[in-house]
Amino acid sequence: MRIVSARAIPVEIRLTEPFAIASETVDRVDNVFFRLETDNGIIGWSCGAPDTVTSDTAEQSMHIFNSVIKGMLEGSDPTRIHLLNELIDGKVHGNTSTKAGVNMALYDILGKSAGMPLYRLLGGYRDRIETSVTVGINPTDVMVQKSREWVSKGFNCLKLKCGINPDEDIDTVLAVRAAVGPDVKIRLDANEGYSIDDSIRIVHILEEQGADMEFLEQPTKAAYLYALKEVTGKCNVPIVADETALTMRDSLKLIRMEVADVVNIKLMKTGGITNAMKVNTFAEIAAIPVMVGCMNESMGAMAGGVHFACAFANVKYADLDSTLDIAKDYVKGGARFENGFVIPSEEPGLGIEVDVE
Repeated sequence: MRIVSARAIPVEIRLTEPFAIASETVDRVDNVFFRLETDNGIIGWSCGAPDTVTSDTAEQSMHIFNSVIKGMLEGSDPTRIHLLNELIDGKVHGNTSTKAGVNMALYDILGKSAGMPLYRLLGGYRDRIETSVTVGINPTDVMVQKSREWVSKGFNCLKLKCGINPDEDIDTVLAVRAAVGPDVKIRLDANEGYSIDDSIRIVHILEEQGADMEFLEQPTKAAYLYALKEVTGKCNVPIVADETALTMRDSLKLIRMEVADVVNIKLMKTGGITNAMKVNTFAEIAAIPVMVGCMNESMGAMAGGVHFACAFANVKYADLDSTLDIAKDYVKGGARFENGFVIPSEEPGLGIEVDVE
């Protein structure tokens, strides 16, 4: 089997409403879809989600794909995924969302050629995983209202964005806890917005108030590894590394140094499933669980995260909800939501149908 055609298709995706975190507010995002066609008629689809975190753009993605990666793919055997991954890594610096999209499209072909959904082909540890739904930064009353709405729709795990004003964040968490009751899980994600002292203070106050937080994600600046390590060492609540775990090398360093209690694997950061498996193996050997998260992604990308999360035992947490914020996706299938869980498609490969042509 050979790849006879490789294409990249940029798409602007509008969100249902502006989405705010500590560092930015967005109302639309760029995704780049990848279409790989083989000589026996199998078409592999996926997409990348360029982001400020990964320091790439749709324009860069299109340029590097058409000038370098396209020529490496056409004529190649798509089932030799590890080889192609190594060759692309050797030629392309950064551009991890592009690498992720191409890598997942190769896995889509592999699953289709085997006639199996990808999560089963990768190991099939579980057939669904509970996911959080994210509530962006807003006034407290708005975040309480949105939290109630998600819980009414069957979700039992909320991720509250925070990191701008610590005192307001404390008030918001307490208000949300009072509104949704004691059984709903609450996670906090500061996106690098806190100091060491603020991080520790917030955790301790919320503990004293009985807010029962599941974990705090990336409270301090990613560049300051020891800041995150200090917060981890002084908090009973698990601390999650996200922006700190930007690359495989970053992840290995923080795992070896025990910087955080949990590592957030995002396929857009690692460059796809092949590299994500390596990070997960590092973490599992060190007895550190991982969470699989997402960027502002179409189901064309998020489906890869769902299949990956369901394949491996060491994935203890999921934050796979990006498609819930999209006004119009160009993808059907891939995964579905049910009673707070995200469930991968049982169709071969990623199980997605794409309409971007």
